[in-house]
Amino acid sequence: MKRVVYVSATNELGGSDASLFELVRNLDRARFLPTVVLPQDGPWSERYASIGVPVEYVPLKKLRNTLDPRWHLAWLLRAATRVRGITRVLDACSPAIVHLNTSVEVLAAFAIHRWCRRHGGRFVWHVRELELRPRWVERAIFGLVRSWADAVVAISTPIGVRFAGRERVFVIPNGIDLQRFRARALPTVVQRAAAPVVGWLGRVAPRKGLENAIEVFERVADTCAAARLLIVGSEFAEHATFVARLREQVRNSRHAARIDWRGATDSPERALGEMDLLLHLPDLDEGLGRVVLEAQACAVPVVTWPRGGLVDATLDGVTGTFVPVGDLAAAARAVTALLDDETRRRRMGAAATAFASERFGSPACARRVESAYASLAGASA
Repeated sequence: MKRVVYVSATNELGGSDASLFELVRNLDRARFLPTVVLPQDGPWSERYASIGVPVEYVPLKKLRNTLDPRWHLAWLLRAATRVRGITRVLDACSPAIVHLNTSVEVLAAFAIHRWCRRHGGRFVWHVRELELRPRWVERAIFGLVRSWADAVVAISTPIGVRFAGRERVFVIPNGIDLQRFRARALPTVVQRAAAPVVGWLGRVAPRKGLENAIEVFERVADTCAAARLLIVGSEFAEHATFVARLREQVRNSRHAARIDWRGATDSPERALGEMDLLLHLPDLDEGLGRVVLEAQACAVPVVTWPRGGLVDATLDGVTGTFVPVGDLAAAARAVTALLDDETRRRRMGAAATAFASERFGSPACARRVESAYASLAGASA
């Protein structure tokens, strides 16, 4: 049995945290013994405890896209503490494999790389981010991934391409709990026609696309008098000004009465169950787009654009609709067309469920990660 230590820089209701939990939950415990390192207590601590996985705490902090010198100074001042913390956990666990869950915690990466070189462990670096800013930071971090990792797990084809020519690069998508995210019982045609719901779900932060969703809904609502917009979003203090601006925009909207803005949820499947379609239009190249996978598993078709890893996440014209990147008018037309055609929406929803089941089930994705582990020297097949 191989001991594996998983290192995460966050413990929040986000996609990378959910993806790591699904991997650990479905790990073959007859072959691999997991321990998870988190930065602090949070929503995933109890969930790991519920499946019998020990958790250690090290105050990690992923790199933040800010020019504020105070933040970077604080990050540097705590560097030694974080490196010592990771080293302490690795010394205590003596793992065969250390699996880093993000590409933007370089202090943890340094500590893992150094420990593995000294003690014969293997470093698996899970790359979930496709676009980092500024670009020189992206080049530097991806360079470290190339140099330090014994194996790279990329969550989408566009990320895998970044490491073309390197040995042991595995393109493995995030796994979805298909028992939790599944098609809900469909309401009657009369009920559905009364108030079709366009949904947005995610982290309320710059470039995550909520402002685009609001703008598209404004256009849709001008012609579809019954349509509603459901916003379910996690909010964080670091983006308070941005959130306040969007909330003011919604309050002043000519369709404000038809916009339902809710807070974060630990049951995204319930929110998705209320939606007729998901609108996902980020202004960055996402690694994959976990919410798109979850929506499709719930038989919710998606309107998005072919940007970044989203090209792997949706089948255009089958499980959702691609619109040209940045074209909000085209997005509004696509949403309106789907809201006006329930038969097509249901057909897409059924295809979306089948697509998610074929490609993104958690157990199958976990088996593929285990095969990546087995490719490393010292890991049994």
